[in-house]
Amino acid sequence: MKFLGEIARLQIQRSSLTIGSGPTRYFDPAALLIVEEMFLTPGGACAPAADGSCLVDVHHAAHPFTRSRGENTLCCGFSRHYDALRARFGESFTFGCAAENIIIDGPNPRITQADVAAGLVIETADGPAPLSNVIVAPPCMPFGKFALRDPAASTEAIKSALQFMDHGMRGFYCNFAGPKTATIRRGAKVYAASNSSQQITHCR
Repeated sequence: MKFLGEIARLQIQRSSLTIGSGPTRYFDPAALLIVEEMFLTPGGACAPAADGSCLVDVHHAAHPFTRSRGENTLCCGFSRHYDALRARFGESFTFGCAAENIIIDGPNPRITQADVAAGLVIETADGPAPLSNVIVAPPCMPFGKFALRDPAASTEAIKSALQFMDHGMRGFYCNFAGPKTATIRRGAKVYAASNSSQQITHCR
């Protein structure tokens, strides 16, 4: 396995970040909530709330207004990608605004799908937590407009912004592949799985 970095941020998306419909549809990251620990289940992510309840991510299959399509139950991103995103879109492109559940801080300036195609493995106190079916999370049109911060942005400008944020720059969808719930925390080490190791990385 190849070391990718440590978890720098965990986030729960409490509701949809795309508001409205049609050409007036827009992106608002206000529903993102930073958490210190997260529970990974085959259905998606959730986290403990201060009152003892469980905060369920909107992409979890159990969310009452779920936006799960099966392949998008979790989203992972990389902190170094934000360096490039801020260089392109400005400092207003704040850390975490791309709505990843898990943001990994590591030495590599760019992570591609080829780097994570065999899956990811997160160290936990109970053993490795495997993430499988890693695919690119393509940016949507409202997010492209949000990145530009220009209501009058041309179609070509939005298209260029979306192309820049594609191919994993905005993040990757994946699924938890363990047989039971895994608890992950900020600071946990994350690795890129190899084809051989992916078969033995089930949570104990």
